[in-house]
Amino acid sequence: MSLSTGILSAHFRTTGQYEPEGIYLFPPLEGDCLLLQGWGENPAYHARFTYNGIALKGHPGLDMAAARGAPVMAADAGKVTEISMEAGGFGRYIKTEHRWGESIYAHLGTILVEAGQVVARGQTLARLETSKQRYWPHLHFAIRINPFNRFDGWGGFSDPLPFLYVSEVTKPEENDPEEGSSDLLPPMLVERPGVRRA
Repeated sequence: MSLSTGILSAHFRTTGQYEPEGIYLFPPLEGDCLLLQGWGENPAYHARFTYNGIALKGHPGLDMAAARGAPVMAADAGKVTEISMEAGGFGRYIKTEHRWGESIYAHLGTILVEAGQVVARGQTLARLETSKQRYWPHLHFAIRINPFNRFDGWGGFSDPLPFLYVSEVTKPEENDPEEGSSDLLPPMLVERPGVRRA
């Protein structure tokens, strides 16, 4: 595979934590995950797409590989505010509101919750899509921390990794997306007038 990849060891640590924002996220997938695309990666590819009319500065979330149909868990307690479909981009996705902001889980198959439902930290929200794509089956996980600005070149999103307290992230290979790997990157929605973004 020619994407930049890394192993994301998603073991939640509960000791020695301190974050000024007080955000401690539960890993949205079980066990160790392959990090297909990290925060801010592949800026040349993502600059071709806009969020609220502003070109993206890089990848606005984490893409974590998992088996098709794998369970997707809530990163924190909250309320499901949106279940929708973004054709040509996120596919089926869930947005959940938390005391600190919101989380988005995309490329989903079976949805196991309803809009308006209150969910517990670690509760299974959905299962990953099962259809075969040219790119690896994965979860796109993103967060927005209040107050956020959707016109910042990131769509208002923040890097989730510092808040996940994973034990290790390694980058065994780095490849230039200009050398052909962008054809394996998941699709992004091309923004048009009237298009609603997550």
